[in-house]
Amino acid sequence: MNEGHKIIGKSWIPGIIRRDYLRKLIAVCFALLVWWKISMQIGVDEIIRNVPINIITSEQTVNLDENTRYVDITIRGRSQKRLNQLSPSDFKIQLEVGDNAYAPTKPVAFKILRTASISKPFGISITKTNPETLVLHFDRMATKEVPVIARFTGMTSEDYACGEVKLVPDKTVISGPESVMNSISRVQTEPIFLDRRTTEDFDYAVKITEPHGKVSAVPSKVLAQVEIYKKFDTRIFSGIPVSVLGMAHSGKTVRKMSPLSVDITISGIKSTLEVMNGSELSAFIDTNSIKELGLSKVKVQCFINLPNIKVNTVTPPEIEIETGVGTGAK
Repeated sequence: MNEGHKIIGKSWIPGIIRRDYLRKLIAVCFALLVWWKISMQIGVDEIIRNVPINIITSEQTVNLDENTRYVDITIRGRSQKRLNQLSPSDFKIQLEVGDNAYAPTKPVAFKILRTASISKPFGISITKTNPETLVLHFDRMATKEVPVIARFTGMTSEDYACGEVKLVPDKTVISGPESVMNSISRVQTEPIFLDRRTTEDFDYAVKITEPHGKVSAVPSKVLAQVEIYKKFDTRIFSGIPVSVLGMAHSGKTVRKMSPLSVDITISGIKSTLEVMNGSELSAFIDTNSIKELGLSKVKVQCFINLPNIKVNTVTPPEIEIETGVGTGAK
């Protein structure tokens, strides 16, 4: 009875399928696989241009070339319409480089299809890349501490100058390829701007200029404390005549005076000194300090009709004068 029911229950399945059906199922799957493979081989091709390849290294390795390279890939699929809808962003290509996969600074060739990790849409195959090989250069990562030097651009006015410059901090830690780091003994700041309006001390936060595209600095900024001072100079004016004050209504006269002129050394703002001609200076002695007639030595005094200019020395500092009653100076 049960056996009869089993026969009736399977009677709807054709006998050609019911007999040895497992082997026939495997054959069907294999046929589908062959069909898919053949359809892919005889499918349509399309070129996707400028697909990025990300080059990944460890912290101990520096890629001396660009971290992202671009290739053209030839893809194959069954539908031209679908291929036309694909773009570079639909593909992800990564090339991981181990620390022992290279000799420092020497070129290393990588077959893209063989060594890269490629993520692509289902049902799409990549048949070729252009270029087929990437040639890259790598180096070991190195780190060291170097001093930071301030760099300036522009100029102050001729009356001012840049004095002491203090950087906080005055050192930075740089990291980069070992082959490049060996030649770096210091780094500079980006230009600190000066102009004719710069007349006072100032602080300025400025970036450190990276000496090489693969070298980074930590910290990347410093505080520049810049001293600005007035620029002073000295100048000597010779043969300035000496005037005598205090003789009027005193009943005394100058019989003899030597010398009759002096040399005056002055200092002040350079631009002011350069346009002076000596008429701005006057030298004189005050005879009111003379208590007795005859020979006396009197200190020479000076007057300058200009601001920010001072007298440094007078040569000679004293004048010998002979006073009496009656005739004037000889």
